[in-house]
Parts: sequence; C-alpha cells; structure tokens
Amino acid sequence: MADYAKKFHELITRLQMVLSEIDYAQKACLQAGRMECMLLNYLYKVNGPANMNELAKELNVSHSRITRIMDNLVAKQLVIREPSEEDRRCWFARITEKGKKLAANSLQTVLDQQAKILKKIPEKDI
Repeated sequence: MADYAKKFHELITRLQMVLSEIDYAQKACLQAGRMECMLLNYLYKVNGPANMNELAKELNVSHSRITRIMDNLVAKQLVIREPSEEDRRCWFARITEKGKKLAANSLQTVLDQQAKILKKIPEKDI
C-alpha cells in the first residue's frame, strides 16, 4: 500500500506542475485578464458574431461584466461590437483579424506548452 501512496504522490506532484505551467501559458495569451482571454478564445472558436447574452452565459458572468470585458477588447482592437438589425437592444461581438492572430498564437503557445509538459511524464502515467 505504501508503494501506491508514493506513486500517487508523484503523480499528483507532476499534475500540479502541469497545471501551473498550463495556467502560465494561458495567462500569457493576452497579457491581460483571464476573462478577456477566455472571451477572445471563445469568439475565435465560434468564428462568427456572438450575442452578448450568449457570451455572458458561456462565461458564466453578468451582463455588466461582459460589457466591461468587451470594452477592453474593443479598445485593443481585438473585437468589434455590432448592433442587431432586428432588435436595437441586442448587440453582437465579432473577433477582428488582429484578435484572430492573437488567439491563434495563444492557442499554439498553450499547445506547445502542453506538448513540452507531456514529454516530461512517462507514457504509462499519461
């Protein structure tokens, strides 16, 4: 039983290392807040206009929080806001080309970081 406990401890230690390195790579994606990064990555994945209500629901934040995040991304020219043609109260967000490049680079950074981490872990433990 002690042997299993030791192996379990080693695996947990490796997992903590992996998670901290992944977290570092994800935070570096925008050199900004985590929510901005998550929103930009979501818009990149959707690759089309997203309703502000949908974004708030997807990120599990309030509408006022989404508005503040969007303001920051718009100011950085990473996202544009467009009014709905059907309902003046409704707005859509669309990622810009600059935002797409940044999101693609951040995704590649995360994937590269994860590949580096996985090389440190024996195949049988993965």
